[in-house]
Amino acid sequence: NLFFTIGVSAFAGHLWLISPDKLLDSGLISKDDLISIDRSRFNQSYANFQQYNDSIWSEWPESLRRREQYALKTIRELERDRIEYYVFVQYIFDQQWKDLRKYVNDSKIKIIDDIPMYVDYDSADVWSNSYMFRLDHNDTMKPTFVAGVPSDQGPNKGQIWNMPIYDWNNDNVRKDLFDWWIKRLHKKLSTVDFLRIDHFRGLIAHYVIPVDIITQEPNTTEAYWVKTPGHEFLTAITESLGSDIPVIVEDLGDLKPEVFELRDRFHLCGVRILQMGFYSDATNIYAPHNYIPNSVAYTGAHDNPTILQWWTEEASEKEKRQFIDYIRRPIEGDKELINGLELEKHLDKHICWYFIQILFQSAANGAIVQMQDLLNSLTRMNIPGTESDIEYDGPQNWSWRFEWSQLTSNIRIRLKELTQMYGRDLTYDKTISSEDMTLKNDSTSPL
Repeated sequence: NLFFTIGVSAFAGHLWLISPDKLLDSGLISKDDLISIDRSRFNQSYANFQQYNDSIWSEWPESLRRREQYALKTIRELERDRIEYYVFVQYIFDQQWKDLRKYVNDSKIKIIDDIPMYVDYDSADVWSNSYMFRLDHNDTMKPTFVAGVPSDQGPNKGQIWNMPIYDWNNDNVRKDLFDWWIKRLHKKLSTVDFLRIDHFRGLIAHYVIPVDIITQEPNTTEAYWVKTPGHEFLTAITESLGSDIPVIVEDLGDLKPEVFELRDRFHLCGVRILQMGFYSDATNIYAPHNYIPNSVAYTGAHDNPTILQWWTEEASEKEKRQFIDYIRRPIEGDKELINGLELEKHLDKHICWYFIQILFQSAANGAIVQMQDLLNSLTRMNIPGTESDIEYDGPQNWSWRFEWSQLTSNIRIRLKELTQMYGRDLTYDKTISSEDMTLKNDSTSPL
């Protein structure tokens, strides 16, 4: 299994994703050794951070923690070869990624990347821009607050992310913080076709969890929401990158009308999760009849159980009954289906295809099916708030894999038929009129 470390930079690719075969094809390595190269500059902060990253940066010598110029100059001179290794690694990653993207784009495949709202504390981003985060600047340089979310009214539990909070409301920091975000988005958009921005709700207000400086443990009992300058932030983004940037915003969780108002004001594409559509009444915005065109609908998200796992292990009786009623109402007089228990047994085997069909039928302009749901799998991608245990001989977070042999001809044919039936194939001209693209606040209305 491949276990990823924490994100050491929002601007860097992971070196484990570099292909040795491509290095060999490029003549950069032989079977025995790596050839030497001339100096090449790429992401100097990342390289400086990596060459000293044997321990968390708050434990580094004071002069390096605070990035004093003489200390940085000294380390660059003493560790030049090691720094240049990381510069080279990023250069290679960048070149290989460009080749990969061209290959998939030529095959009419678009790449969507997921960009977190926050970055890891032990990263080049926080170390090189520590003044933009709410840290203990007078002493330890460790976070005084961390990010997370409380429990919402749906099936989602609260989470502690242990990532430092941006100092959004500091007038002396805001411009630099906005500029950093613009560079981050520009970098990402130069490598993929669409960006999905995580935790969009955090641009209205961000959940602040105080950290006990003595124990360094989050204190959830005193956590609270703090307003974020989201309108000012998105104005700066669109002025720099354009008003039609290809982004999808994750407008999920404990949402307020202001979240949808901000999304619609900047004509941003939202997210709908079908799995969340059956735990309340008909006004539930995740129920498929409430989807708006300017949205991307998913069977489930990476933090959810797979559809089969949800149906067979986690869905409440109310959710199951509501889903059964949802799909059988027009044929309620059919004696073969009137017995809900029989239909439930049928759904135990075929629930994923029902979800895929309902998803494709919806008004959402985009529809995304997780591969696990296409394969009718029980193995989820991630369990929030848990860490992978390398000693555990079982499924690990973010390590799910499949073999192409699992994608049988029957699955391919059925998926193709549904894709074409509902006009979601690439050859279908799904032009939306300007009137239909006018966004509405769907936080209170089912339509």
